[in-house]
Amino acid sequence: MTARTLAIIALLLAVSLAWACSDTGAGVAPAGSPAAGTSTPPGSGLYIALGDSLSAGIGASSPDTTFVELVHQSLGPGIELMNLGHGGDTSDDLIQGGNLDRAVATIESNNSDGNETNDVQLVTLEIGGNDLLGIYFSLVLTGICPDAQSALAKTQCAQALRNALDGFRPNFATALDRLQAADADVPIVVMTLYNPFDYLGPAGELGVLSLDGEAGTDFPEGLNDIIRSIAADHQGVIVADVYSAFAGKAAGLISSDLIHPNDAGYRTMADAVIAALGSVSAS
Repeated sequence: MTARTLAIIALLLAVSLAWACSDTGAGVAPAGSPAAGTSTPPGSGLYIALGDSLSAGIGASSPDTTFVELVHQSLGPGIELMNLGHGGDTSDDLIQGGNLDRAVATIESNNSDGNETNDVQLVTLEIGGNDLLGIYFSLVLTGICPDAQSALAKTQCAQALRNALDGFRPNFATALDRLQAADADVPIVVMTLYNPFDYLGPAGELGVLSLDGEAGTDFPEGLNDIIRSIAADHQGVIVADVYSAFAGKAAGLISSDLIHPNDAGYRTMADAVIAALGSVSAS
């Protein structure tokens, strides 16, 4: 790993840890509240966003440029927003921290009260980035696992990645199980994760291994493969392929903190969700 790459990732660590301590970040609508500045009339439905700092909108220049708000705007007037994105959350936090419980309770209550005007019309779910970031902080930055080759060759590195993937799998399945048990007819869009390091050489290669896997190794599947596989096991769940939308373009789509999207990145995420919804509607 070059000195420049180490310096960039060290900056990433410092800024990312600061963001992880924040629930939503300055200038972004608080989780669980309607997006700031919206004027959509109430009473015709609800969109629930679940996730981590990406759903919270960290890195965006304003609440209006976050992917959640862009998706919200695309749904038309009359749809309210409940943004349960919470900075720093892992898949464990999603299950145990209360936001999944809140989403499930809202779906159960609103969609069974006989009042169709407040029914949940859409749920988006993005989670898992923080499940993997611990590996970067503890093993990549320290030089123990600086690249994909060492991650495959060193037991400590391989075990850390295996633990992250194996821990994510049941959490993601549980989240979809519970959301669909609340109301199987609510559209759910899940999102693959982008590789923010794809222009950083060895770190980017390790990101590819973690997210996309590598055939012929102990990790033929990465976290995005798990997302796609579990989504396929849940009838009606839609996958928005954010990973492909960012591939080879991350340098222009990542904010100055080197990990969260900038406005163009959030637009790209929103476009992926909107396109996924559109492809289902057209089929």
